[in-house]
Amino acid sequence: MTAPSWNEDACHANLQKPLRLADVFVPIKCSAVLNKLWVIAVLIDEMHGSLGAIVRDFDPEETSVRASWQCLQEVFLDRHVLCLRGWPVSPEAFIMFAQYFGEPQVQLLSDYHLEGHPEISVISNYNKIGGEEPHVRATYWHTDDSYFARPAKATALCALALPSVGGDTAFIDCHAVLDAMPADLRHRIDGRNAVHKYLSRRGKALVAVRNNAEVEKTPDVSHPLIRTHPETGRHALYINPNRIDHIAEIPLDESDAILDEIYAFTFQASFQYRHQWQAGDMLIWDNRCTMHRATTNFNISERREFLRILLKGDVPE
Repeated sequence: MTAPSWNEDACHANLQKPLRLADVFVPIKCSAVLNKLWVIAVLIDEMHGSLGAIVRDFDPEETSVRASWQCLQEVFLDRHVLCLRGWPVSPEAFIMFAQYFGEPQVQLLSDYHLEGHPEISVISNYNKIGGEEPHVRATYWHTDDSYFARPAKATALCALALPSVGGDTAFIDCHAVLDAMPADLRHRIDGRNAVHKYLSRRGKALVAVRNNAEVEKTPDVSHPLIRTHPETGRHALYINPNRIDHIAEIPLDESDAILDEIYAFTFQASFQYRHQWQAGDMLIWDNRCTMHRATTNFNISERREFLRILLKGDVPE
């Protein structure tokens, strides 16, 4: 497969779509964590619950740029899903955005690398994962890279092309899930690990075919079902329903029953936020305490395409 390349004209044509602004934006003075963002005079839509923040009118050339980015880091850790809206779109701007939150890594599937930028992949419903027909990948709940010993700590997407209606990305707050989990269920998973596989017997979304070198890089791994966030110290449920094969050291039938119970509880709408994309959005989320999935609420013949960067992470503990 030929490496995807950057098409500036096509991207700029897509950016001519009118933006659907949120109904209400309020100054960032809404919590002890968010109140520092007054230094860059941006606006934020707190949405609902504990998940998600949209920042617009952010100027990276501000004289207070270092303090500004530190504040965005704090919002990212507090809200887990952060969107910068209104930036010019280019691979270079996207890399700069991502680097303020961590170190980009070369992604596993070389066929999807952006030409000249191996740390960027092109995610599109016209990737060849579904054959010649358009196909929406990553439609089942997951967290990125959990089949590695050191999963990516965060994922960043930049919207290049969007369908006329729909095409949202949904998120789950796994801190909130664990906090609300029934005590009996939490007790049964506390201290246990799950085995993550690139090709899990329980996976429900189509995954890309690996070449031999990529297979060698992705042996099965084991991660705790409850992990501690290395930067905040908070505990979160750590699952990937599309990659977890079984809970370690218990019979498969018992493992399946527990996983089914976990998933039924976790997938409740009360733990979710749906991001409604606008052209040019740069979105970053914390894989250590969230899950996400692509939705199929759009005409899949219309192009839905993003640039993606993954940031290096730690071994879950």
